[in-house]
Amino acid sequence: MDAILKQKKIVKGKLTRLVSKIDDLQNQANSESIIELYEKDVNLIDTEVNNLNDYLLSTCTDEDFNRYEIEMHDLFSKLDTLKIILKEEMKKLVRNDNNTNACQNIANTNVNNLKLPRIELPVFTSNYMDWISFRDLFLASIGNNNTLSDSQKLQYLKLSVKGEAATLLQSIQITNYNYQKAWNALTERYENEAEIINAALNKLVSQPVLKQESASGLRKIIDTTQQCIDTTQQCIDTLQILKQPVEHWDTIIIFLLRGKLDPETLRVWTLEQTNKKNPSFAQFKYFVLGNRFFSQVPERKNICSL
Repeated sequence: MDAILKQKKIVKGKLTRLVSKIDDLQNQANSESIIELYEKDVNLIDTEVNNLNDYLLSTCTDEDFNRYEIEMHDLFSKLDTLKIILKEEMKKLVRNDNNTNACQNIANTNVNNLKLPRIELPVFTSNYMDWISFRDLFLASIGNNNTLSDSQKLQYLKLSVKGEAATLLQSIQITNYNYQKAWNALTERYENEAEIINAALNKLVSQPVLKQESASGLRKIIDTTQQCIDTTQQCIDTLQILKQPVEHWDTIIIFLLRGKLDPETLRVWTLEQTNKKNPSFAQFKYFVLGNRFFSQVPERKNICSL
């Protein structure tokens, strides 16, 4: 219990420092990369707080339960506030970019004389895994918007697609008649269950292997594993939407992610599996992100500086 209380103190310190940084963020000029960096930090701490909450409330005494529950609720509230602030800052950037590039975007679609209502558009970069999300967002904001003509919808559609998808629509002239033709061309190409599943599985197995064994290496494990878990969750979400049986895939996912760990981390993980039962993905996630052996890192600090 002492170790988890120490971890709680560390997480609260991280969150306090991040709150201060993001408060300052609102009073300065920002870029998309800066906001995305802070979003990554918030997501990392959010994962740590979730793991901490689950472990703390499941192991504490009944007398301490209410006190810890209030403490953890306060941490979750702060995280929610940070997420809202970052989302609003990103919206400001998008609005500014839309204002700056509106004329150029309209010129690129050869419709200089058509002024569109200002709408924040989803973007599709021709990645099969992004199609379902893009389709739903575009239909909700543009496709099912009865205040827009079909020619306006087609113009928005051309502004929303990049790469191969943009090439697919390049020769389609902007008319009311051609909107449905363009949308059908996209759905015929990307509404492809087999290709979406292949893209999801390829992303799952193509994650990088971690090799370092040092304090910096362990920090890299935490960052990269979070990236792996986020990517894996993205794959799982896509497959669940497509009604693939992924609810019992924990064994396969852990097998794939074990191969991404450095030898020392893999050794510690193996030693911890004492009950000889298949661990769940949640247990693997807690092991890597719960910093169970991270408290030992300072002992090897000098090695990392060589």
